[in-house]
Amino acid sequence: GGTKPEVDFSWETNYTKPVKAAAWLKLTDESIQDVAGLQSVANDYLLKKHNLKKSRGILFGDGTAPNPKGATTYGRVFSAGDLALSVTAPNFMDIVNACITDIATTHNYEDEMPYKANLVMVNPVDFYIQMVSAKDTQGHPLYPSASLGNSVTIGGVTIMPEESITAGKIFVADMSKYNTTNYLPYRVKIGYINDDLIKNQFVILGESRFHAFVKKLDEQAFIYDDIATIKTAITAAP
Repeated sequence: GGTKPEVDFSWETNYTKPVKAAAWLKLTDESIQDVAGLQSVANDYLLKKHNLKKSRGILFGDGTAPNPKGATTYGRVFSAGDLALSVTAPNFMDIVNACITDIATTHNYEDEMPYKANLVMVNPVDFYIQMVSAKDTQGHPLYPSASLGNSVTIGGVTIMPEESITAGKIFVADMSKYNTTNYLPYRVKIGYINDDLIKNQFVILGESRFHAFVKKLDEQAFIYDDIATIKTAITAAP
């Protein structure tokens, strides 16, 4: 017979527009006539360039049409909270775990399921300094697999180098909260533009359209900040 607690929520309708990944190249009639299989090579190269542009967009797109808003662009700065000034002489893994903890303990509302970071990316130089060259007091590598596979998986979180990450920065995210859908699948079109016909030239265009977005509440699951800033925030006073 007791009074039940009241809960409420608000709803805002929104939508995402499809974005595009596209690339093109130009060949001459003579080139594909004289070199066997050249057009097949060109088609394969075009597909790889398209896929690379799409993956780059998903990670680093600026969100200006027709580019998607990439995961790093959604990234917020690290918030130390209760972790502030709590670690004596923190190392790189302390920084990583601080970000993971920040993501897991940052909530939009009471009793929200915690986010679980599954990806960490740093610049290859930082990856070498912090992971590949890291050794114990006896000179043994702390992360032997880092020099072999160019990535380390610890506790279900993959730490990997990515050249597009600015040196000195770290990206930590629960990438399950980044949504993508294939709106129009990859397709190839061949045609002439301008005076191509009289020049015996033609264009091969490969493109696709897709949705890429993060729900407003889930933007908390992405951190993109300076390694040094995070280290300072969690370093205990001497």
